[in-house]
Amino acid sequence: SVAYKGLPDGKHYFHIKALREGAWGGSTHFGLKIDTEAPALFPIEINPGTRTSTRDPVIKFSTTDTLSGLERYELKLVSLKPASGQGQDEGSQPLFIEVESPYIAPKLDIGPYDVITRAYDHAGNYQEVIKRLTITNRLWSSVSKDGIILFGFVLPWFFLMSILAALMLGFMLVVVAIKHWHKKLDAHRTR
Repeated sequence: SVAYKGLPDGKHYFHIKALREGAWGGSTHFGLKIDTEAPALFPIEINPGTRTSTRDPVIKFSTTDTLSGLERYELKLVSLKPASGQGQDEGSQPLFIEVESPYIAPKLDIGPYDVITRAYDHAGNYQEVIKRLTITNRLWSSVSKDGIILFGFVLPWFFLMSILAALMLGFMLVVVAIKHWHKKLDAHRTR
């Protein structure tokens, strides 16, 4: 046996020959892959948003692993709501479950959750990412980063600002048209 320490990640090969009664046998080759690195850090996307009244949001995630490749994803939803005294909440999973992206969450109760997602590579390394999700009971609520949620759908700030600018422009055009109409009426009256 032989022990090597501090080998870098990547592919390595053993070439072994047997010596028996003074004669060398043929070479045998063994490939060895070393992977001590976790998969790449990845974002979690929650649709329609991280603050929503939709009880079954869609959770998307994707990453890569350059050395041994991805084996699986695992996910856990942890309710951050104080326990009501009896057992687990419906939306709280006590263990990680194996999932694929996109994952449709089960019907969740109102309240905050941590969405914990792990990506495992074939060497057993994993990357864990946590994202906060809040289920609300309001039809609309302001979301500072994403936009406004209206009936469970996120309206981005850019879209809302464009609509506001168009309404202001339309209002200004109406004011100018009314002013012009009043000038015509005043001119007609003075004749």
